[in-house]
Amino acid sequence: MRKNNVKANICIICEGNEEFRYLERLKELGVWSEIYAVKLINAESIDKIAPTYQYVFSANSYDLVFVFCDTETEPYKQFNALIQKISDLYGTRNASKNLVLFANPCTMQIILSHFEKVRLTTNKKSVNGKLIKKLTGVSEYKATARQLDKLNKMISSENYVVMKTNLEDISSDPKVIPSTNFLRLLEHVESEDTKWIRKLQKTIGI
Repeated sequence: MRKNNVKANICIICEGNEEFRYLERLKELGVWSEIYAVKLINAESIDKIAPTYQYVFSANSYDLVFVFCDTETEPYKQFNALIQKISDLYGTRNASKNLVLFANPCTMQIILSHFEKVRLTTNKKSVNGKLIKKLTGVSEYKATARQLDKLNKMISSENYVVMKTNLEDISSDPKVIPSTNFLRLLEHVESEDTKWIRKLQKTIGI
């Protein structure tokens, strides 16, 4: 742990409202260690993540800057472009591998895992709508502010544990549907020892 109550500063740049509001809810629940000061930034689209990341990175205000986004659909053009830009920024592929947190086909795979073990095959809201309604009661899901409020109020510290269990056997290969490396972030921010930060900084060359 750090001395003198100095917190580790972590930034997570979110693709959009769904990701931002979800992580905001996890922060509210206090399921992460208090030794981390986690700043959330809403990039508002996958195409805006890279320039937002560049700006935040240049400010040098955080120990680490992560990304939280969807892979979208094959051929993953926007996601692959983002991966390349993060890699170029640090000069190593290890950077994007460790700093880009993704969900394939979409973040809803993670959110619904709080309620049941699910295996989404598409990011289309029209297709996932029935399952979303079944598990959350939210009808005709379109990620509106009101729907996100209702959905995130259902996220609790109890089903946070359920979500982690349900994601344990999902692939971490972004080309696999479904897949996510989200548990990697949770392992980090739940830890009471910040040594992983320096280890990761060395891995990505900072």
